[in-house]
Amino acid sequence: MKLGIIGAGSLGTALGQRYAESGHSIMFGGGASAQDAAVRLRVRVGSNAETAAFGDVVILAVPFCAIGPALADAGSLRGRVLWSCVNALRPDFTGLAIGFDNSGAEEVARRAPGARVVAAVPPFAHAIAKGPLSYDRDLAPTVFVCGDDSAAKRIIEDLVLELGAHPVDVGSLTAARLVEPAMMLAVSIAYAGVPRDVGLRLLERSPILAA
Repeated sequence: MKLGIIGAGSLGTALGQRYAESGHSIMFGGGASAQDAAVRLRVRVGSNAETAAFGDVVILAVPFCAIGPALADAGSLRGRVLWSCVNALRPDFTGLAIGFDNSGAEEVARRAPGARVVAAVPPFAHAIAKGPLSYDRDLAPTVFVCGDDSAAKRIIEDLVLELGAHPVDVGSLTAARLVEPAMMLAVSIAYAGVPRDVGLRLLERSPILAA
């Protein structure tokens, strides 16, 4: 699959690394950081517009404050599967910029009219870069997947599985209003005091059938 990654920070680079290792064709979009990541991983690099045109799936991995310029540079994404990895964090990571009556994912969708937006905030970049996402008791961290296009969600769920994570469909894109605070909780736990390698996991008990 062709994956266009807009944003070559720690998360975008980690995703590019893992998916390149899995045999996907990767193109990074952006400035100097995209060029550096592409050279290091031996993949393609281009403008945001070229990257958006390249990808069967376009992965948006930029800070929340950068979604406007990044999507404006990308041009029309109408009909394209757009995987938003964005959480609506404040620039200093002290909390959410918006929440509960709006979400980062919905802001992405507003700025990319007609795109098949799926929100799924991946595990931490350093965990993805290290390889298998296996924690205590061999549990993989949960990635909550939300969107209004069922076929697009299945594509992103498969990509999440390739990372070794546990995708859970939590419904429409508005569910991101609840998912993003949960991911902020993970950030606050991970960076309170000594940094910790943590992930969230949704557990489900199978229903007990009546005799």
